[in-house]
Amino acid sequence: MLGASSVSVSVDGPIMSQSYVKLAVDAQQSASLVCGARGWPTMTISWSRNSTSLSDVSKYIMIERVDARERFSHVSVLNISNVQQDNLGSYLCTARNEMGVNNTQFILAVRSESYLLISSRVINALISTT
Repeated sequence: MLGASSVSVSVDGPIMSQSYVKLAVDAQQSASLVCGARGWPTMTISWSRNSTSLSDVSKYIMIERVDARERFSHVSVLNISNVQQDNLGSYLCTARNEMGVNNTQFILAVRSESYLLISSRVINALISTT
């Protein structure tokens, strides 16, 4: 036999890049929740909130792609424009293939003016002491 070779492929359920993410944004701004997973065989990624799929909700835009640098890495981005009070809370990104299911929980919060005021005072205090 000329040039006989073998190929080894690892078969795994999805492995998430993160298990928990908390994101704070300014009110009425956009938020992008980025969910990454890798595994083989190929997978699907879906988003839900309060046990309801977000695929049919028009105020959410989902973008999914396979990372060209790593053939088995998938990224899904959930874009939420004009974040309002009713957008706050928990989101679940679920990666699924025939070998298993895994997920990442995202918590979306609004950065408040008092938070910004306190943060700027701390930063100014640190700057003035150096």
